[in-house]
Amino acid sequence: MMMPEITPTDGDNEEERSDSYLRHSQLLVDADSAEDPVERMLIVCRLLFSFCCDILRTSDQVTDVPIPTLGFHHIARKELGTCPGGNLRLHLQEICTFSSQTQAAALSHQKGVVRSTMTIALRPWARTKGLLLGNNSVQICLEGGAVVQLDRYREEYTMTFPSLMVHSPLTEDSLADFAGQAGITCLESGIEAKINFKANHAVKGVVQQISSRGSSMEKLLPTSMRTKVFHQLAGRWDKRITITNRNPEKPPLIEDQPGNLLFDSHQDQGNGCYINKRLDISRLGPLQLPKLWSAFHDALMSIDPDRSANTTTARQLGVDLKSQLPLYYGLHFNEREEKRHLSESEEEEEEEERIDLRKRLPPCIEEQKEQQGRLHYQLSYSVVFLTPDEMEDQVPLPFSPTQAQQLTQRQRQEAAEKAAGAGATTVAPPGEIIEV
Repeated sequence: MMMPEITPTDGDNEEERSDSYLRHSQLLVDADSAEDPVERMLIVCRLLFSFCCDILRTSDQVTDVPIPTLGFHHIARKELGTCPGGNLRLHLQEICTFSSQTQAAALSHQKGVVRSTMTIALRPWARTKGLLLGNNSVQICLEGGAVVQLDRYREEYTMTFPSLMVHSPLTEDSLADFAGQAGITCLESGIEAKINFKANHAVKGVVQQISSRGSSMEKLLPTSMRTKVFHQLAGRWDKRITITNRNPEKPPLIEDQPGNLLFDSHQDQGNGCYINKRLDISRLGPLQLPKLWSAFHDALMSIDPDRSANTTTARQLGVDLKSQLPLYYGLHFNEREEKRHLSESEEEEEEEERIDLRKRLPPCIEEQKEQQGRLHYQLSYSVVFLTPDEMEDQVPLPFSPTQAQQLTQRQRQEAAEKAAGAGATTVAPPGEIIEV
């Protein structure tokens, strides 16, 4: 069931940028409003596809470029707008750190009632693959997953993601695609979704009832006869995905779209943003999830040879990734360090060794790599419902850039007027004293 979009608050004078945070939070609101458990599962499937697309989606902000990081914890709050009986607020946290103990801060001190949450926790690792013909690829495995909780229905959805494949990396023919199995399971409703990401960006899957163990006779039946299938889905994750057996009397999942359309990757994408499947992992530009790509780069520079294919091209690709990625990722780009080594014999002249700093990471990160450290990534959403009385006690929102500029100009004008008034003081004639 697709609910109308949340109404912006009165304080929003400018059009909001349609980034991944707003897309995901809107889907959480839709899931909370859906009465049918099958419809809620379909919306959670849209969350999975949306996150996969945002991994490769570009950003219109120049600051969204992946950079080396030792630790990052971003906490933000967003007013989503009004809803029946009150307002909705989004609490967002994004973490990228080497510490496995860091968790999202609790909302126990915040006002309101939590309606829905989504927590994505990943620990990426990578391996290389090679063929005898010279073709090679790198696989980024999204170890971990996500959990979606709908408190109104007391449901919890566990989610696993496919792997990200980058074919012919470090070349102009680089092509990214998702491959493998993804799944969503909700034990409370007894519904699961099994999704298979195939070659050429194809997707096929099924939304069905969780199959029970059953008797020995039931086990002899085909899987299609043992479980109840609600919907089958097919399409391309980078374009559109449709479902079968959709009741035409139900409202569309996407407003003003056919009823059988489950996902459209171009919806709410924003100007200047697109899914970049031809990305160069050694020269990344602004992306929707730059901190996740910081974790990806960390995994690419920590490839375990035991997990990689035992071919010459695969081994060479691992060496090239470790040597070329720091050229983009390092802090020094055109500098070289001269290091003098004294020879054992006093007769030999001092030798100079030139070390390319572009192939180095910051010492603090190199120390983490020596200790077998890996970057962890976590993205947490919490949609909270607040009554009008609770909204009155909220902390004032920060100034927008326009309001801040107006306030600065007004303060400067007041300061100038005071300075002009202080300069107009009375000057005493020679020999006369003025009482103060």
